[in-house]
Amino acid sequence: MLFGRRMHLINSPDPEHPTAMRGVTIVLNRELVDTSNIQSTVLIPGRALLITTNWHAGKTITILNIYAPNQTAENEAFWRTLEQKLTSRHMRKPDVILGDFNLVEEAVDRIPMKESADAPLTALRSLLSKTNVHDGWRITNATEKAYTYPQRGGPQCSRLDRIYVTEDLLDRSLRWDIEPTGVPTDHCLVSAQLTVAQSPRIGKGRWSMPLHLLTDHNFLEQIARLGEKKLSEAQTCAESQTRTEGSNPQMVLRSFKQAVKEIAQKRLKRKTPKLKAEISRLAARRDKIQNGEDFANDGVAQQMLVSGE
Repeated sequence: MLFGRRMHLINSPDPEHPTAMRGVTIVLNRELVDTSNIQSTVLIPGRALLITTNWHAGKTITILNIYAPNQTAENEAFWRTLEQKLTSRHMRKPDVILGDFNLVEEAVDRIPMKESADAPLTALRSLLSKTNVHDGWRITNATEKAYTYPQRGGPQCSRLDRIYVTEDLLDRSLRWDIEPTGVPTDHCLVSAQLTVAQSPRIGKGRWSMPLHLLTDHNFLEQIARLGEKKLSEAQTCAESQTRTEGSNPQMVLRSFKQAVKEIAQKRLKRKTPKLKAEISRLAARRDKIQNGEDFANDGVAQQMLVSGE
């Protein structure tokens, strides 16, 4: 129920294996996106899903989510079919094309370095040319190497998962990232922050306590002691005949909440820098390894996988 209230899902399962891992899904956060008037079209069942949704300032955005076949002949046919359907139906061109492409555009995006087969690559580039979208991560990180699919047990890695955007969106994009996911999967998370020219300035918003503090024993012990003290104060106020505007259970509760916030913020200042420093150290180690000349070595590749995890 919680996810149903917050998330809106549009999906197209694999028609032959609807409960299997194949298929495409677009997830929209109801708290951030207006989901009242979404137009969705399944171009290829289980493989290509197109949606148009409201964005900001009366603007809409069209997103194409794809999961391309792995086999060379099927991959080529997929791009040809997709291009034909997008052009023959006179549909609005997608502003964003994203997903698992199951091939790379450049040899540098694969270890060991190897060009993709000509036929599917030509078909993909034809589609990209017709839709006029660009590989944002590669343009932003022109000389870097990074991979979204590190094959376990060997040095093979590929940047199969990508996000293509129009030139207009590319000019107003931020934070093109490839990073490990928070759930068990064999692919990394690819993300980008896209902005619209007419979007209003948004402030920091209301502070909220990170959930990981609920498993921090040091923090919980402090809150438990504080809670006992404030509960005693509230009971005294409730039983007393001298209740005032400044001394009553409601004011005790208010001071308790404020104290919890202050304790949480102090704890985060001590705890978070250490965690961020360790994450930054491992990320830097991963980047150094995968951009090194000996990355194709099995042992070196395994070091990258460990650092990424």
